[in-house]
Amino acid sequence: MATLTDLGFCQGVIFETIICTFNSSGCPNVAPMGVTLEDEQRVALTIYNSAKTLKNLQNTRVATLNLTDDIDVYYMSALKSAEVSADLFEKSTVVNAPKLKKCDASIALSVESFKAVDMLRTRVVCCVESVEALKRFPVAYCRARAAVLEAVVHATRIRVLCGIESERLKVVRLYGLIQDCMDIVNRSAPNSHYVELMVDLQEKVDLWRAS
Repeated sequence: MATLTDLGFCQGVIFETIICTFNSSGCPNVAPMGVTLEDEQRVALTIYNSAKTLKNLQNTRVATLNLTDDIDVYYMSALKSAEVSADLFEKSTVVNAPKLKKCDASIALSVESFKAVDMLRTRVVCCVESVEALKRFPVAYCRARAAVLEAVVHATRIRVLCGIESERLKVVRLYGLIQDCMDIVNRSAPNSHYVELMVDLQEKVDLWRAS
């Protein structure tokens, strides 16, 4: 079995993944999630209390972390969850959770502990039950793909923090960071699918801020 180290995980670094859980009705839920390495057998996630992922973890206490460089999966899971097709998933053979059919690696997890970080977030420590890595060809690096992912992360935070007066300045700062990401995408991949994603994201963020 592969290990987290084999996949490039190391301590002190946040790694972007896709977490999959089942809700109370047994339907798959998917969300982008940053994780950190506790040790070779444990990872930690800091999750907003309003997130469906946290509620599902509290109920089922299992999940899968999925690694992929497909930016569309990150985008759909973060901002268009209702449009994520069930055909993208299959059930894990290790834990009672879904996993992405097409991913570079899938990590089965069981929850060890929950601990409040602050009024908005909870830290969840999970044990690694298995690591499944798939062989694939390397993908050329593109700054636009990384910029879209960064913008998606900022947008998910804006979505949670909009309407909280004490977080108003943070929302403004995050909005500015999204504009920086937009500039990178326009420079490095003009007239591309990445631009389409950024335009759609911008429209959604503007609606959240106006509401």
